[in-house]
Amino acid sequence: MDRWKIYARTVTLGIHMNYENRVVAYIDIIGFKSLLDQTVKDNQDDIEKIKQIIRAYDLIKEILEEDAELNKLLANKSSRQVTIFSDLIVISFKANEPGEVFYTLLQIKHIIMGLLNLGLLCRGAVTKGKLIHKNEYIFGPALVEAYMLETKAALYPRVILERKIVEIGAKHRSPGHILSEERKYVESLLEMDSDGMYYVDYFFKAHQELDDPDYDFPAYIDNLGKIIRKGLMSSTHHFKADIRIKYSWMRERYNEMVDTVTGKREIAGLQRMGLSELAEFYSKLNKISGYKH
Repeated sequence: MDRWKIYARTVTLGIHMNYENRVVAYIDIIGFKSLLDQTVKDNQDDIEKIKQIIRAYDLIKEILEEDAELNKLLANKSSRQVTIFSDLIVISFKANEPGEVFYTLLQIKHIIMGLLNLGLLCRGAVTKGKLIHKNEYIFGPALVEAYMLETKAALYPRVILERKIVEIGAKHRSPGHILSEERKYVESLLEMDSDGMYYVDYFFKAHQELDDPDYDFPAYIDNLGKIIRKGLMSSTHHFKADIRIKYSWMRERYNEMVDTVTGKREIAGLQRMGLSELAEFYSKLNKISGYKH
């Protein structure tokens, strides 16, 4: 089919050719290239590493399809589009889509937490702008802005967003929610960083997304601490300043979380509820110290 026939077919089908105002999330899986390099060793496939990558893709797909199934049951026509390629995840939807900001941020949080369990970290950005996003292609200024925010502003293993995304979420709220409620729900997923950027909080606020927060959170904290310690040690041994910066940021947020969960009031509260094992766990929980060369 020559290009003129393609053009004529496009016009005939009435394919939408204008930009839409969309919220777009651009997420990069950190260290994916390194993991890919490990899938082959001495010209032999490392089956366990390959399985780790497949588990990561399956996890992402399962989380993102939950909302799609809900929309199908409710006979909803969502404007959401998802593109996954190698180590990149791009999610977008019309900016006026009711409740979509909250649900997308929630799913991003679940993706971050799920990938952490597989030893993988994420970095990304959420913004709003002009975008065309179809099954076959995606392009527009909003995608460029999201990419620039991810590479130039996110810096650490965090998914960032500006206040305007929170306001969009509050304005275009879920059915039945008032504006102040929706803003509260959106903000419950976030924390403001020292540079004034919001980020999806997968430290202390992760506990509210666990099946059994009281007993699952200690295991989550323990795994998160191990990942940070390993990353700091690796950056020290291999003199990787960029990696050290990433894990140092995580250490600071982790230590802030430790300050919260090990407070005297929190420990006493657990003891009053008869959760003595948890009280003992938190009372012995230590901050992660800095590593020196």
